[in-house]
Amino acid sequence: MQTTPKSIDFNKVEVLRRHMMLTATDMADIFQVSRQTYNNWLQGKPLRPTNEKHVKKTLRQLLAIVKGQNWPDETARNLDQRARVQRLLVLLRYSD
Repeated sequence: MQTTPKSIDFNKVEVLRRHMMLTATDMADIFQVSRQTYNNWLQGKPLRPTNEKHVKKTLRQLLAIVKGQNWPDETARNLDQRARVQRLLVLLRYSD
């Protein structure tokens, strides 16, 4: 029996975003989409299949960083927003 792939619950993505001390614009940048596209997803609009694959992969990486790196650690919390996002992007790059 074939199962339907799970869709992304953006309410949970928003919980993750807030926990990671990121803005919606930061999340859009991390997912490599426009802020409007990210907002559309928050409103329940569907993801394109290519976006969905990338977003799921990125979410897995973000969750691994939260668990494995205890993100945001004290150092990350003390950084300004831009520096925090840059540090996270480096961690994402090395988590591939």
